[in-house]
Amino acid sequence: MPKTAKIPDFNFADLLTSMQQGAAHAAGKITARTHRIKIRPAALTGADIAGIRASLNVSQAVFADLLNVPKATAVAWERGLRSPSGAAIRLLQIAQNAPDTLRVAAVACSA
Repeated sequence: MPKTAKIPDFNFADLLTSMQQGAAHAAGKITARTHRIKIRPAALTGADIAGIRASLNVSQAVFADLLNVPKATAVAWERGLRSPSGAAIRLLQIAQNAPDTLRVAAVACSA
């Protein structure tokens, strides 16, 4: 018995708008704009990371779970044995500046 291909749900109005914008761009009537963030996140020290965890008032294991990293990684960051890179630094900035956002995201992912 052959499988029946499921037709994906889509909003025709959104599709039409997108196609019209693409045609207008191709005709030179509008330009597509991109924005790049040129500010690189500052490096974080072990003390900075330990401070972020302390401000969240969580254990190292829970902190690692919130960040979705192994506990050993979070511990190594705090001890200064390893340094977080790109995306991890940005996630730590979110943990520092918007801790509720991190908690909500972690809960939403576990549901």
